[in-house]
Amino acid sequence: MRSGLTAEMLSGPAADLYRQLVPGVPMRDRWVAEIRDLWGKKDHPSLNDFPEVEVSEICLASLDAGIDVRVTVCTPPKPSTHAFVYLHGGGWIAPASGKHLGWAKRIAALSGQTVAAVHYRLAPEDRYPCALHDCVGVFLAMKKMFTGQVTVGGDSAGANLAAALWFFCHGRGMSLPEKLMLNCGVLDLNLEKHASMRRSGKDHPYNGLELLAFQRAIYAPDEELWTDPCASPAHGDLGSLPQTLVIVGEDDTLCDDGVDFANRARSAGAPVRLHIGKKMPHGFHMQHRLVPQAAAEAEEMILTFLKPSSF
Repeated sequence: MRSGLTAEMLSGPAADLYRQLVPGVPMRDRWVAEIRDLWGKKDHPSLNDFPEVEVSEICLASLDAGIDVRVTVCTPPKPSTHAFVYLHGGGWIAPASGKHLGWAKRIAALSGQTVAAVHYRLAPEDRYPCALHDCVGVFLAMKKMFTGQVTVGGDSAGANLAAALWFFCHGRGMSLPEKLMLNCGVLDLNLEKHASMRRSGKDHPYNGLELLAFQRAIYAPDEELWTDPCASPAHGDLGSLPQTLVIVGEDDTLCDDGVDFANRARSAGAPVRLHIGKKMPHGFHMQHRLVPQAAAEAEEMILTFLKPSSF
């Protein structure tokens, strides 16, 4: 039912009260619609940059039978044999925006690598593990298409999916990405665990605990998933990680999530680099027009990292 009211609610003794409380679209769905409208805007000035990059659309198979996943492919003029599978942010709720696709074009142009931006299924219509299964399916197809290095990475919820993809494939003996890039990621679904979240997450105007907890409830509502490495990658065997770049903003509520992930992985022997954007908020690495110096510093790390055998 469109209102979210079940048949049991509408046939029970509180039916009239339920109708009064939920006269139309439930609040959850209103919030999801607003998030998608705000974060999923198709237009962005960066889409006009790097016109030499060819942008095309293909469909690749999800791990889930019968599901085709749309992929935006950004191909530079003289592409190398390497590829970057990019998983966009948006709290597992919002679609890839013009900002995300503009950044994919930029990285393709500057790295010389083909960038594949994955339009994975979104919650709440498709909860965990649907998005992960889409990303894994696309990665496995890209791994067959490119003879060189294949990096998987993303920002925010996309970074979560990238790290989760590693643990999913590693645990099942599947092909693995040579590198992981985790930008401002939600790596531990135990959000309240880290000091930066406890310190500034409450009443934060941009990336606060209230908003992140809502996203978590939409994507992975079952508490047992919050310690499952395929949903909450910080709980995986971090020593198994490949070459990994972790980028965080110092003023991001998720800062300590990323820092702790990187430090524990390095202590376990994994080849992990950490870059901290000084006084930077969530997602600063792709905001070249607003924080050019900080974005350029992060970009230098990213482009160096994408080069084969950069460690």
